Amino acid sequence: MEARSFGFPYHVDPEHNLRMTEQKHIVVVGGGIAGLSLASELAHDNQVTILEAEMQPGYHSTGRSAAVFVIPFVNDVVHRLSVASERFFVEPPKGFDRLSQRLTNVLVAEADNADQVTAFLDAWSRRCPWLQRVTGGEIRDEVPILKKEIVCGARDERSLALDVHNILEGHRRRLLERNGSIETRARGVEMSWQADRWRIELDNGKVLFGDMLINAAGAWATEVAELAGAVQVALQPKRRTGIIVDPGVDSTSWPMIHVASGDLYFKPEASMLMVSPADETDSAACDAQPDEWDVAVGMDRLNQLVTIDIDRPERTWAGLRSFVPDRAPVIGFDPQAPCFFWLAAFGGFGVQTSPAYSRMASGLINDESLPDELDALRKLVAPDRPNLARG
Repeated sequence: MEARSFGFPYHVDPEHNLRMTEQKHIVVVGGGIAGLSLASELAHDNQVTILEAEMQPGYHSTGRSAAVFVIPFVNDVVHRLSVASERFFVEPPKGFDRLSQRLTNVLVAEADNADQVTAFLDAWSRRCPWLQRVTGGEIRDEVPILKKEIVCGARDERSLALDVHNILEGHRRRLLERNGSIETRARGVEMSWQADRWRIELDNGKVLFGDMLINAAGAWATEVAELAGAVQVALQPKRRTGIIVDPGVDSTSWPMIHVASGDLYFKPEASMLMVSPADETDSAACDAQPDEWDVAVGMDRLNQLVTIDIDRPERTWAGLRSFVPDRAPVIGFDPQAPCFFWLAAFGGFGVQTSPAYSRMASGLINDESLPDELDALRKLVAPDRPNLARG
C-alpha cells in the first residue's frame, strides 16, 4: 500500500508536516457523533484513538438531540451538508442497522404570523420544491388537538426521524472493526506539540502520543483549543430543553409540528410527544440540566397551542448546542497549531449532517479530492474564515 499524505493549510511550516509512513496515529478528542463518525472513516487507513471524557460515547449533545433530519434548516451551509447526508440515512451502508423513517414536518402559524410561513416558503421552495403550503384545516386533519387559530402552514414530507442509537452504534462497530479504539473517562489536561507529534496527558495520568489531534469536543472545543495552543474561535454553547408529555391520545402518526414564531416544536415519541420551547440560553460547557422555568414555559406554550390540557411532563432533560456567529460548522486545519484539526460548532444539526462532514473532514485530512458539493464548502467552514475569532 502506498503511504498517504495529510493535507495541510499553506501557512503551516513545512517542518511540521508528518513523516510519511504506512499509518498515522490520530487522536480524536470527543466521542459524540462528530468524533465517532470521523474516527470510523479515518480508521480505514490510520490508527485512531477516541478520547471520551464520559463513561460512554454520545453522552452530551448527541444523546440528547431531537433526532430529526430536516433539509430546509438553519442556513445554506447546513442545507447543503444535509442534502449530501440524506442517502446515508435512507440507504445505510453495510454494517449499519436501519437509521431512519419518514417523518412529515409542518411549520404552522396563526393569522398574525402567517407571513412567516410565506417567508419560509419564499426562502426555501427553490431549493426544496417538494414543500407545500397547507391550510389550518388540513393540518388539523393530521393533528386534531391543534386549536382553530392555526390557519396555515408549510408541509415538508422529506424529513426523517433518526435512530441516533443505531447511528452511533454503527460508527462504533465500524471503528472497532478497523482496529480503532475508544478510551472513556479520558479527559486531556495537557496537550503539547513535541518532536513533530502531539503529547496528550490525561487526567488519569496516562500519556498518549499522536501524529494528529482532532478537536471534536463539542461544547468543550474552545477548552481543547486553548490546551493545544490553537486559535480561539467565538464558540458559544446554548442550552435547549426537552420535555416528554403524554397527550392522552394516539399521536404515533402525527407529523412534527414547528411553530412559525420559532418558540415551540413537538413530535411523536413512541406513544408520547417530545416537546421543546426551542430555547437557546447561553451556558458554560457542562452536563446540562433542565431549568424549571424553561420547562414551565414549554408546557405553557404547548397548552396555548392545543385543545387539551396537558398538565405535567413525564420526563425532562437539557442539552447543549454550540454555535459560532455565522452558525456554520468549523471544519479544517488550525492556522496556528500544527496537525490540529477542527470539527466543531454543529449547533443543532450535528447528527443530521454527520455523513457529509465526516466524509469532507476525512478527505481534507487524507489530502483526497472531495466531491464538488463538499469542496465548495471548504472556505465557508474553515477555522480561519472571517469574523470567527473570539474577540
